[in-house]
Amino acid sequence: MSNRSFITRVLSWLVGLSAILCVLWFLLIWAFEWYRSGVCYREVLADISHVSGFNFEVFAEDCWHNPEVGVFVYKRGQSSKTLLFLYDTIEAPTIAPLDDHTIQISLGDIGAIFCRNDKWQGFTIKYDIRSVQYPRQDVRQCQ
Repeated sequence: MSNRSFITRVLSWLVGLSAILCVLWFLLIWAFEWYRSGVCYREVLADISHVSGFNFEVFAEDCWHNPEVGVFVYKRGQSSKTLLFLYDTIEAPTIAPLDDHTIQISLGDIGAIFCRNDKWQGFTIKYDIRSVQYPRQDVRQCQ
């Protein structure tokens, strides 16, 4: 056996092993990203009833260390809920009526606001938030 054929066999073996390892690496990365995309933790933080005739549900959802807290409103007996407010700090707000047509959502310090509604079914929604660490000029309405 010549040195040249031995080196050729070793090189072809190394190239084949490298190709297999690259494929396995990409499969591992794909599997990790797929797993990560489906890992979400959701918890109801508060269920507040009978505020000006409405019920409110506050939920926290954390998908891979990206927390969101949403405040939903619904009428008793209805299954459909409307998102009023979405923010990023896992803290349940205080929700209270100010008058017959105004509801206030109060919070301490939060990081950011993703969306909020200032009106809903003839009600005005006021927000009393101590501070927003990353304020946005154009906070969108919740859908």
